[in-house]
Amino acid sequence: MRKILQGLFLCVTALGFSAIGNISGAKADVVWTVDGSFIGGGDVSGTFTINVYGYLENNFSLTTTAGGGFSGFTYNASNSFYSNGNFYVDAQPGYVQDLHLAFLDSLLVPNLNNPIVGGSGGPSYECIGSYSCYTQPSGGSYRYIGTGFASAVPEPATWAMMVLGFLGLGFMAHRRKGSDLFRLV
Repeated sequence: MRKILQGLFLCVTALGFSAIGNISGAKADVVWTVDGSFIGGGDVSGTFTINVYGYLENNFSLTTTAGGGFSGFTYNASNSFYSNGNFYVDAQPGYVQDLHLAFLDSLLVPNLNNPIVGGSGGPSYECIGSYSCYTQPSGGSYRYIGTGFASAVPEPATWAMMVLGFLGLGFMAHRRKGSDLFRLV
C-alpha cells in the first residue's frame, strides 16, 4: 500500500512540475493584466486572454481613462471587433475608434513583465474620430502610450496543478524524513 501511495504522489508531483513548465511554455490559455499610461494623461488597464492556439479570447476588458482630450472608454467583446498577432492586440468599436497595444515580447509565452512598446508616435495608441484608426494613425485624434507592461497570470487549472505538485513534494519529503529517522534508531 505504501508503494502505491508513493507512486501516486510521484505522479502528482510530476504533474505539478509539468504545470510549472507551462508557465514558461504557454501550453494553456494565458491571461494578461495590462497597466499603462498615455503621454499627456490618462491610463489603460484591464485584462485579455490569449488561448492555447494564439488567438485573443472574447472575454477581454481594457479600460482607458480620460486625459489629453479623450474621455476614456471600456473596450470589450460586446462592443468591439478585436484581433491579435504574436506581439499586439487591437480592439475597435466600429471604424472610428481603436485601441492598439503592441508588446516587446510575444504574447504566446507568459511573462511577468512584457513591456508595452510606446513613445511619441509609437505603435501603441488610442484613436478616435477617423475611419483609418484601425490601420495606421492618420486623421482623427491620437494619444500614444508612454509607459506600461502586461503581466501573465496562469489559468486556475495551472495553479491547482502547481499546488498539488508542491503538496506531493512536501508529503514525500515528510515521509522520507520519517523513514530515515526510523533507520537511525
